[in-house]
Amino acid sequence: MNPVTLGRELGKRRLERGLSQAELAARMGTSQAAISNMESGRTLPTLSVLERFAEGTGRPLTIVVGAPSRLAGRDERRRRVRLVLGDYRFDPWERRPSKVEAQSLEADGLTRERFEGSRAAESRRR
Repeated sequence: MNPVTLGRELGKRRLERGLSQAELAARMGTSQAAISNMESGRTLPTLSVLERFAEGTGRPLTIVVGAPSRLAGRDERRRRVRLVLGDYRFDPWERRPSKVEAQSLEADGLTRERFEGSRAAESRRR
C-alpha cells in the first residue's frame, strides 16, 4: 500500500465518523497539519500513529499489505481532469505573475507565447 492510497483511506474513515481534521488531531494528541499530511500521502504514519488513529475514530483499522494496487495511468488521470474541468484551460499568465514566478514559468518552458498559441488554437476549434 502506498502513502497516497493509505491517506485516502484514512481520510475516508475520518469523514465517515463525521470528524474534522482538527477534531481527530485533538483526539490523537497531534496537530491538524499532521493529519493533513497523512491524508494527502505526504507522510507515511507509523504503526503507533495508526493505532492512535483507530482509537481517535473509535474503529479498528485493518491494513492489507502486499495487495495489488493499480495507480491510474497518464491517460486515465487526463480523462479525470477533463471530466472535472471540462474545456477550462489554466493560463498562469492571466493572473500577472511576479517577476520570480514568470522566470520560473519560463524556465519550465511555460512561456506566455505557448499559452497564447494554445488559446488561439482553441478558439479556431470552436
